[in-house]
Amino acid sequence: MVVRGLCAAVLLSLFCGGVHAMMAPEYYRAARQEAPFHVQVAIEKMTPPETALGRCLVTGKVVETFKDEAGRLPLGTALSFGVACYRANAQVPVGAAIWTPLEALMIARFIEVYLVERDDGFDVALWNTRIIDAPSAKPQFNAD
Repeated sequence: MVVRGLCAAVLLSLFCGGVHAMMAPEYYRAARQEAPFHVQVAIEKMTPPETALGRCLVTGKVVETFKDEAGRLPLGTALSFGVACYRANAQVPVGAAIWTPLEALMIARFIEVYLVERDDGFDVALWNTRIIDAPSAKPQFNAD
């Protein structure tokens, strides 16, 4: 009876633990490598979510292009995409999302991002963004 209860507890912890576990670094790296777009963006506007935890809408212009398989994001292209963000008082859940502090995003002038194209615009490839101080001729957030 004790063994059966122990087995049930182990199985439950495995199933529940998997839901909240952060993904292995290989998944994020693969998303960067497979993303058709890798750009640096000058942030012109950032719209925070109404809640303490959510999606910040970043709007800006491409200032550097490292990868553009479709030729859709030349320098100066205006675009918008969502970044998982949280306010200082938010309880950030453990999971696959890579969360960016809202306060850091509010003062950021540039961001490097890996993107995928959707029917209605662009999405960040598996939360792969990094706030940067200034644009550069070489990536500051490498695919490897």
